[in-house]
Amino acid sequence: MKIFCAIKLNSNEKEFLLENVGNSEVIFQDELTSDPQKYFSNCNVCFGNIPRKWVEESTQLNWLQLESVGYDPYMDLTNRKVKISNLKGFFSIPVAESAVSGILSLMRGMNELALLKDKKEWVGAAMRPSLCMLEGSNVLILGAGAIGFQIKKLLSAFNCEVSFYAKFNPEAQYFSSEELSKAISEADVIIGCLPESPETIHLINEERLNLMKPTAIVVNVGRGSLIDDFALAQKLINGSIAGAVLDVTPKEPLPEDHPFWNCPNTILSQHTGGGYEEEVMDKIKVFLKNLQPYINNEPLNNLIP
Repeated sequence: MKIFCAIKLNSNEKEFLLENVGNSEVIFQDELTSDPQKYFSNCNVCFGNIPRKWVEESTQLNWLQLESVGYDPYMDLTNRKVKISNLKGFFSIPVAESAVSGILSLMRGMNELALLKDKKEWVGAAMRPSLCMLEGSNVLILGAGAIGFQIKKLLSAFNCEVSFYAKFNPEAQYFSSEELSKAISEADVIIGCLPESPETIHLINEERLNLMKPTAIVVNVGRGSLIDDFALAQKLINGSIAGAVLDVTPKEPLPEDHPFWNCPNTILSQHTGGGYEEEVMDKIKVFLKNLQPYINNEPLNNLIP
């Protein structure tokens, strides 16, 4: 069996992978000097995200283990003999911690205080009346998946009233467009955790942004397309809502001329939400855990539809 590793690994990570794949040959893309598709085309298994075109043109590939939760580039492939698994649930803990830390940073003024340190400005007494508490807040989470429920778990320490919007998950409280609009108008914090689909693109549009309380915070840790970014930027610049925590944006890196860079009370965490020290090693372990059932011709974990 030949395995194509598209993820860039350090020497320790490569050694760990090689020690646990038995007699399989592993080709590391970062060690190739030319034409990586040529080497990939002879492999049965791929670990890491590769161009869609490679999958469609391959005659040897049987299984692709993605290093992401998102699988948008691989939807509706013509080459459907290839099994594709993703990292469903993998990032729930770090992303949830990033979301809650961003909310707390805005509510407690930590984003402003961090900048004041560099300026050597002491304005704490004047800031105190403007600070808010997360305790007891009404939080609406868009998407009832692993990340959303992990966020709910963390928010339980703050006695928040948490509800979910989801089209089909029976554990959600809101399902329709009308219910969503009403829930948005009542929420103190709105958190986007939805994957991208035709229905979720600009789900939070200008009309729904106008329903938000002026004291509300919007958070997006799902897909950048969820929110009409220019409408949101205008709301933030006008001070019509309290702030935003954006781990994802429609274009990444965010263009230098995008208004988000100049929006007040806005945290741009630059798609770092899922990051942590052992992230890559844990991805390898997920791959290896799926490798044995693949070898045994057994069902794989987290196969995408």
